[in-house]
Amino acid sequence: MRRYNRVNICVDKGIQTRFVLYTLISLIIGCVIVSAYAFYSVWIDIGDKILHSHSINTMFTSSLNKFIATNLFIITILAIITSFGMLLLSHKIAGPAFRIKKMLKELQEGKDPTFELRKGDALKPIMEELEKLAVQHKSIGESALRVVETWRKTQVKDMSLNLALKELENKIIYLSIEQNNRGGKK
Repeated sequence: MRRYNRVNICVDKGIQTRFVLYTLISLIIGCVIVSAYAFYSVWIDIGDKILHSHSINTMFTSSLNKFIATNLFIITILAIITSFGMLLLSHKIAGPAFRIKKMLKELQEGKDPTFELRKGDALKPIMEELEKLAVQHKSIGESALRVVETWRKTQVKDMSLNLALKELENKIIYLSIEQNNRGGKK
C-alpha cells in the first residue's frame, strides 16, 4: 500500500492564496476595529482629564506614536501567525483536492489508483464516493467487454441488437486507444 505524504505545503496556490487572503483581510478589519475602539476609548478619558495641561501635545504625540508602533507590531505578528495557520489548514483541503485531481487523471489513463488520503485530510467522504464510482465504472467496463466477447461468438439475427453491440465495441476500442495514447505520452 502506497502512502501519499506531500512535502510541498502549497499544492494548489489558487485555493490556498484565496484562503489566506480572505483570512488576512478579516484579521486586518478586526484589528482596525479593535485598535480604533481602544484608541478612542482611552484617549477620550485621558483627553478630558488633561485638557488644560501645557504638555498635552507632547504627551499626545508620544502616546500616539507608541500606540501605533505597538499596534502595528502586534498586527504584523498576528498576520504572520494567521497566514501560516491558514496555509497549513488550507493544505488539508487543497492537498486532497490535488490528490483527487491526480487520481481522476490516472483513472482516465486506465490505471488503478489507490484511493487514500493522509491522516487528518479533509474531503475523505468525497474520496470514498470516488472510489465507489471507480469500482462501479470498472465493473461496467468489464461487463461490457464480456457482452462484446459473447456477441462475437454468437450469431444474433436482430439487426438493432447487432448495431448496438457494434457501437459498444467501437466505444470500448476507442477508449482503449485513448488510454494507450495518454499512457504513451508520459
